[in-house]
Amino acid sequence: MIGHEVVGSGPLGVIVLNDWISDTSSWSDARRYLDDVSFTWAFTDVRGYGRSLDQQGRFDIAEIAGDVLALADSLGWQRFAIVGHSMSSLAALHLAQQHPRRIERAVVLTPTPPAGLGLDDATFAALTGVSRGDDAARLGTLNAMWGDRLSERWVRFKLARWRATSTPEAVARYFAMFARDGLPDRTTRIAPPVLAVTGEKDAEPMRQAQVTALLGPLCEQLTVAPLADVGHYPMQEAPPLLVTTVERFLQHGAAR
Repeated sequence: MIGHEVVGSGPLGVIVLNDWISDTSSWSDARRYLDDVSFTWAFTDVRGYGRSLDQQGRFDIAEIAGDVLALADSLGWQRFAIVGHSMSSLAALHLAQQHPRRIERAVVLTPTPPAGLGLDDATFAALTGVSRGDDAARLGTLNAMWGDRLSERWVRFKLARWRATSTPEAVARYFAMFARDGLPDRTTRIAPPVLAVTGEKDAEPMRQAQVTALLGPLCEQLTVAPLADVGHYPMQEAPPLLVTTVERFLQHGAAR
């Protein structure tokens, strides 16, 4: 079984997945604000990360989806909500698209484009090398992402968590998943309600305008919630605001 931790005892089960640079410990600051009466939260680390650090696999969308459904079955959740962050937003969308009878609602936080990032060959090769590289190589990437906005201590904290909570092979393989592969099916519309939370200080493909343009044609019921002074990690940059935004969306499904 994929590694997870269950919090709360509410009627709506919510499976929360991690991103590329950390396991679900990125939610540590936000967890104190969670409603554990209306919801039951399962903080779930995909293979190669956190509680699933030693689990081998293909490290792709179909595998994540299969692991999530197996976890939901083990918890007795016939229907549940799914929360994906960054790379795992693709898995959340895939589940809502391919298994609409199982997914009550889907939340995607700072989601990557459904067709992937569209990197050229040189950039893709360079960042794949960073995935398997040493701390100096990874630090350069993180500084490029956040160094002009967040403190050096923040960047080094994220570097340490990246190294401690993931395996290089998983990091590299998941990078291909969201950088090149994207959603396996980009034509079937997604029926369950979807909330996309964007950070308007994030990279442009993850901001409100492009997320709306890319997900709007794919989702039958899409809500986009932009957070003005937030980047790629809303659960760390604005914990109570993110929790409130997500829970208000999920609440519509909690009584079913």
